[in-house]
Amino acid sequence: MTLGKTSIILADDHAIVRRGVRALLEYEPDFHIVAEATDGVEALSLIERLKPDVVVTDLCMPAMSGIELMRALKSRGSEVRTIVLTMCGDGPYVASALEAGAFGYILKEAGVEHLVSAIREARAGRRYFSPPISDGTPFTSG
Repeated sequence: MTLGKTSIILADDHAIVRRGVRALLEYEPDFHIVAEATDGVEALSLIERLKPDVVVTDLCMPAMSGIELMRALKSRGSEVRTIVLTMCGDGPYVASALEAGAFGYILKEAGVEHLVSAIREARAGRRYFSPPISDGTPFTSG
């Protein structure tokens, strides 16, 4: 983990989504996007090499899903905090993400302020879920 700016890796198989998220997050003075990955395998390699504070990942990606990525990180004792950014708001997806170690779960339909809050809360060791999954109130993991 770094001090100062929050280092972030974006993992999504859609280039337009990664570029859009990058463009939105680069407005935040305390964020630094250090890399982008097109799937979980690439993300895992980048995370191990760059040791970011936070990874923002989609659930459905080729080669290794976001859930599989989080499980691999958890099994390796990684300290990176993972935020899921997805279209899937169904309970089983949320439960699987939590079980795999997600610190945040943001629906792609949510406003950018929810993703920004989720990243800041994850960096501080707290979980964050966008509406309608929760009312948006951050809570401490545990």
